[in-house]
Amino acid sequence: MLSDIANFISSPLVHTPLLFVFFRILVTFNVLPKTCKWLSLLPIFWLYVCSLTYPSALMIKHLEDQYDVVSLDSNKWKQTDGIVVLACYYFEDDELPFVSHWPNCSLQRNLHASLMYKKYPLPIYLAGAVLGQNQKKSIAERNKSFFEILGVKSQDIITASQGRNTQAEAVALAPLLKGKRISLVTSASHMPRAVQYFEEQGLEVVPIPVEHMSNRKIEPMLGLPNARSLYRSERAIHEYLGLIYQNYLR
Repeated sequence: MLSDIANFISSPLVHTPLLFVFFRILVTFNVLPKTCKWLSLLPIFWLYVCSLTYPSALMIKHLEDQYDVVSLDSNKWKQTDGIVVLACYYFEDDELPFVSHWPNCSLQRNLHASLMYKKYPLPIYLAGAVLGQNQKKSIAERNKSFFEILGVKSQDIITASQGRNTQAEAVALAPLLKGKRISLVTSASHMPRAVQYFEEQGLEVVPIPVEHMSNRKIEPMLGLPNARSLYRSERAIHEYLGLIYQNYLR
């Protein structure tokens, strides 16, 4: 329930008008009218900030920089017992070409894990349930087909067709990973939450962050509001809300 609410309110395009309306209602009912009148302007300013390149990059960079980038040639991940790739999503439409079935988060996670396998063939672990009413297979099975097409041997792919979020994926994979040290591949901004969920299952984790949405080095810049920055802010806000839930509300 809380995760659904977080998904809904993460976007500045959603929570900004909600906050604006909330403060205007307080003004209408004469609840601290002067204060609330000024406060109603803050969500509009917040929306503007979230739509700018530099502030949105700073917002997500704090999450992405918590774990270092690990190169394909590094021995750090080669000394683990397997590669766990977290699920993202899959577009169910048989008329689309293969690559169009996968959003960017899935493409980057799966492609990077495939490149890791080509460097050093560790077993790949996948989890994920059927995500929607129109889906025919679980996301774990869909991801397995991705890896097979990219040359990963079927016997090296272990799936658990359960889990609709990261916490549930960790629980589903835990019996298969007991006593193992794993390389965990997921989006850089999502890695702080993901590592904690897998460590709670008693697993030692080597983080392999991908899908970075900020550069390693950024400098202050001026620019116009843009949709990419709004999306980057949404992703950051979603993760911060997830961390609040993970650490304080469970």
